[in-house]
Amino acid sequence: MSDYWIKTILASLLLGTGLVSFLTMMARFGRPGDEIRSERLRKIHKWAGYVFIALLAPLAYFGVNFLAEMGDGLSPRGTFHFVLAMALVAVLLLKFLIVKTYRQLLRYANTLGMTLFTLTLIIFLITAGYFLVQKLAV
Repeated sequence: MSDYWIKTILASLLLGTGLVSFLTMMARFGRPGDEIRSERLRKIHKWAGYVFIALLAPLAYFGVNFLAEMGDGLSPRGTFHFVLAMALVAVLLLKFLIVKTYRQLLRYANTLGMTLFTLTLIIFLITAGYFLVQKLAV
């Protein structure tokens, strides 16, 4: 199996995990219910967040290796991917720090979470989505 397929599978799992995180918080805050349901959704979101980080780590490793191989010959799509990926890591780090350390800024966690999912979706579509369209169109 090529690196491209491995990265595409990991990226698909990352997108799925991001979607679970996104939808659980949307359900928790968008459709308030009883406390038991709310706590269950929060735990699912927290678990999905840790899985998201665990899936992002090998993808970042693959990305750094690819960037080192390409050097200055990165395509515009690759450059866009790199810039968005750096933004994704920065927003993820910021959200993690706010949730774990700077609790007085917790009101920004929802916006940061939506930003994380949006960045993940865009990065997926311009890379893994593009790769899948090319492979499945043959």
